[in-house]
Amino acid sequence: KRTDYLEQAADILMKYRSADTPVGVVRNAGREGEHKQLTTLGKLKDADVDMFSIVIIGNSNTYVRDGLMITPRGYREKGRMEGVL
Repeated sequence: KRTDYLEQAADILMKYRSADTPVGVVRNAGREGEHKQLTTLGKLKDADVDMFSIVIIGNSNTYVRDGLMITPRGYREKGRMEGVL
């Protein structure tokens, strides 16, 4: 059963990421009946996911604000490069 694969994937990811990690699911992306939902890695097993779904797992810096999943770019942490551009 395909949902078993999703459950297995979530279990593997939770070995490395918090269960609170944001996850975005888009069903029928760009088509009639498009549906977006935000959930967490820990609740991914209960999400409405099928073969028409795209699942995006956030990283350790991803957060949710105003219903949007946001992942800051890494260059802020690395500092600014002098003399570039």
